[in-house]
Amino acid sequence: MAEKQSAQAAKASAIKKDSKSFERRDNLVNIEKQVQEKWEKEKRYETDAPKDTSKPKFLVTFPFPYMNGKLHLGHAFSLTKAEFQARYQRFQGKEALFPFGFHCTGMPIMAAADKLRREIADYGCPPNLPVRVAKDGEEPPAYQWDILKKMGFTDPEEIKKFTDPVYWLHYFPPRAITDLKAFGVSCDFRRSFITTEVNKYFDSFVRWQFQRLKEADKVKFGERYSIFAPLENQMCADHDRLSGEGVKPKEYTIVKLKVVAPFVEVMKPFEGKNVYFGAATLRPETMYGQTNCWLAPEGEYGAFQINKDDILVLTERAALNLAYQGHSEVRGKINKLATFKGQDLFGTALESPLSINKVIYTLPMLTVSTKKTTGVVTSVPSDSPDDYAALNDLKTKPKLREKFGLKDEWVLGFDPVEIINIPEYGNCVAPVLCEKYKITSQNQAEPLELAKDEAYLKGFNFGTMLQGEFKGTPVKDAKPLIRDLLIKNGQAIPYAEPENVVISRSGETCVVALLDQWFLNYGEESWKKQVEAMINPDRFRYYSKATQKELADTLDWLHEWGCSRSYGLGTRLPWDESVVVESLSDSTIYMAFYTIAHLLQGGVLDGTQQGPANISPEQLTPDAWDHIFFGKSLPSESPVTEQQLAPLRNEFKYWYPVDMRVSGKDLIKNHLTFFLYNHSAIFPEEHWPKSIYCNGWVMVNGEKMSKSRGNFLTLSDVCELYSADATRIALADAGDTHDDANFVELTANSSILKLTTHLSWIKDTLATADQTLRNNADALADKVFESRINKLIQLTHESYDNMLYKNVILHAWYDLQSTLKTYVQSCADSNIGMSKPLVDLFIRVQTIIMAPITPHTSEYVWSTLLNQSGSVLDAEWPKAGAVDKILLDQQDYLEGSYHSFRAQYAKDKKKLKNAKPTRALIYVADRYNEWQIKTLEIMAKMYDANQDNLKDNNAVAKEISKVFTDKKQVGMAMSFAAWKIQQIPKGGRDSLNLVPLFNEMELLKGNMDALREVTGTENVEVYSAVDADTPDPAKKKVQALPGNPVVVYLVE
Repeated sequence: MAEKQSAQAAKASAIKKDSKSFERRDNLVNIEKQVQEKWEKEKRYETDAPKDTSKPKFLVTFPFPYMNGKLHLGHAFSLTKAEFQARYQRFQGKEALFPFGFHCTGMPIMAAADKLRREIADYGCPPNLPVRVAKDGEEPPAYQWDILKKMGFTDPEEIKKFTDPVYWLHYFPPRAITDLKAFGVSCDFRRSFITTEVNKYFDSFVRWQFQRLKEADKVKFGERYSIFAPLENQMCADHDRLSGEGVKPKEYTIVKLKVVAPFVEVMKPFEGKNVYFGAATLRPETMYGQTNCWLAPEGEYGAFQINKDDILVLTERAALNLAYQGHSEVRGKINKLATFKGQDLFGTALESPLSINKVIYTLPMLTVSTKKTTGVVTSVPSDSPDDYAALNDLKTKPKLREKFGLKDEWVLGFDPVEIINIPEYGNCVAPVLCEKYKITSQNQAEPLELAKDEAYLKGFNFGTMLQGEFKGTPVKDAKPLIRDLLIKNGQAIPYAEPENVVISRSGETCVVALLDQWFLNYGEESWKKQVEAMINPDRFRYYSKATQKELADTLDWLHEWGCSRSYGLGTRLPWDESVVVESLSDSTIYMAFYTIAHLLQGGVLDGTQQGPANISPEQLTPDAWDHIFFGKSLPSESPVTEQQLAPLRNEFKYWYPVDMRVSGKDLIKNHLTFFLYNHSAIFPEEHWPKSIYCNGWVMVNGEKMSKSRGNFLTLSDVCELYSADATRIALADAGDTHDDANFVELTANSSILKLTTHLSWIKDTLATADQTLRNNADALADKVFESRINKLIQLTHESYDNMLYKNVILHAWYDLQSTLKTYVQSCADSNIGMSKPLVDLFIRVQTIIMAPITPHTSEYVWSTLLNQSGSVLDAEWPKAGAVDKILLDQQDYLEGSYHSFRAQYAKDKKKLKNAKPTRALIYVADRYNEWQIKTLEIMAKMYDANQDNLKDNNAVAKEISKVFTDKKQVGMAMSFAAWKIQQIPKGGRDSLNLVPLFNEMELLKGNMDALREVTGTENVEVYSAVDADTPDPAKKKVQALPGNPVVVYLVE
């Protein structure tokens, strides 16, 4: 790992030093610095609410990053979605605001500072740190000292300063602003701030928020399961985790299986005591059908005293969770009386509550994991395919019984018990499903998983109880009743554990604890309905169906969220000063604070200086906040007047609501849903958010970005390595929506060359314009060029509107450059100069429509090369002129035909023995044959129903198979359909037309000079492929299709 990081550092250092090799990059960086100085001097992004409040506005926000380190490429990727859109919306005539704050709330900074303090106290400064050894193949936790060194800190005295958590708050945010400015973001940094009680203005805002939430009965107090960090002795929320973000407590029922005589050898010390095996289950309603108890043969188990009377046999991991849930003599401490291997416990006799079988036995199951639940599994082979398969293995394989020393009476004679009836499956669903999925062994993991899911789903939704006092009751109704009965009778214990492994920032494994705490009552029915109304598609935009679905799913399962903690940085709860508001709960409506932060603290991040409003934090009473956000009248004793608050009120009224919230998709399950809940609780409907855009994670060169891989890139790294604009191109090109994106360093690197080449072309072209360019635009090449420019303006505009930046780069950058290249070649082929008006149009159009992506380069072209007054930021977005679609289709057809004819010649050269062809026969089809028409009709019907239908090959094949029965015809139709599908992204619905849009033969015959040039022969003949009299010496005319002419080269 260290070698990879050293290599990366060496690469950066080499790039920095080798000025000759990186002259192009350095020129771009110099341009960027000049442009940034110009913007800073002109205060370009300091945006206040205008006097004319009817002017349209756009407020876009991005989750403020956590300040325990430098901003990295992942931050950069997500924030560009907001940055590009803010710049684009300014070009649409709107006042656009993109503010940027810095999050410091929570445990990570405090934990890191404390960790560093302990390391220095234990090992000195600089510390002589002992080597940590990996356990279970996992990397040992890093020392905080080493983490800071890898960030670039080398001076021990400087590192020592980070033992003070407040130092982090003053160190990283200003440097983040420096990096963001170097990246060219269009943020109003006067509105930036840090969180926690260090910033008294923000602290007052959060206290007001929680007072209002409590008054609205949204904050409750009570006992609930929470992910818990034992070392910090407090709840470990998502932002406090090193890994396991989004993991929740999962609730089980531990059924107490009582050990009865005869005790196996290792259990004899516990004779006469209340000893139970603790079997965790999600299906307490199935306990009537128990036939045995499963253990992992090599699993490690312990006997734990969970109270003064009872001893429970389970894994130590489960015992620790129970100890934090009130099931130990001392909270958080386990009392382990003995340790066993699973195989030493086989044959233990058990009495299990509700079981039809009076006594059952412990047996081996090869797939039992001791890393989940208790490691003790009760067996119900009637309704669990896993249990049925494992029990059947033991019954039918004497050698397997012999291997584990099992007596026949422990296994044989225990058959599935009928406990639940499921229509169509009978009274024993597991054997039916094992037959259905051809399961013959407990080792068939995949089919067993399918069978298990089906058994549970059908049993829960359609099953009826056949046993016990709830006989005749639907399973879904009986399940909680049976669980309550078992717990009430002392035969079961409620239990929870993390649904996956969670590691806290201090490096320890978290448990689930039952805590008394303050929590936000998310999921409460009336509040939930409010949020559902907020995100109704009629008023709310998602940009992605995946975002819409995941938000809806989260609303379905999300319930109470612990909002307080005893350890960490933050704001104290107004009514309980012993705890602070946790990091995901003080970051839900802070977007409203952006609207006024510049007036309160004037760009001083920690709010230690008063801003232009000249109001102190102490003057911001709850009544003052109510006036700012709701317009409520102030009481007479208010320490601040309505006149003083008027500028703040005006700013909020103009900018709110949030027009777009941009975020990574991982925040849907917490922050974004909390954001919606809190806005619905605090603000009236006119101030509810309007849209959410979510993106996936960003990879680097197709690999997950991580320090261990050596591909971890900070924002300052990429700006230094590639320049800001080249990086921005690569990030725009990386991908959109929920799909994980891929930052390709080669794209960033090649963008340096493309940008500098483009700038050189503009300089050279403008310098020689009077000598080389025409003043008219009458040639066919001009008309095609202008039409293509107009078309690309349209496509770029649509792509920006839909947040599809990869398409923006495609149309505004790559396609426009390609269009220019084709135009240059067309003018050269026609022996005419380029049109000066069109060259000027091209430069201006590309400069403006690329400005949201490459603002520095665009500003340089506009102000320096085009010598325009003001800034490109003031330019008017180009309006697309008329697009001659037929002309463009014809030109695309000709260029595509020329390309295929050249490719065919390259392919035929060997057959022609490298001889120059003396004759070229071109076949053109003016109509499709019958089976092709049928295929097009199928595709058109699918396209008209839903354009995405044609992206599913299986769906296309299914529809084609309905019309064609012959396998050969189906194959031909699928090949033809695949060819047509490739045309749809460019041609749209017209690609499926049954009749060509223009006369192809006439067009080709009208371009004979070009055809002679392309084919390399003066003797070019164009024929109809459907004419019976057409000469066809190579038997190739049948291959011609509308839009796809075929050439045959002859040497005679």
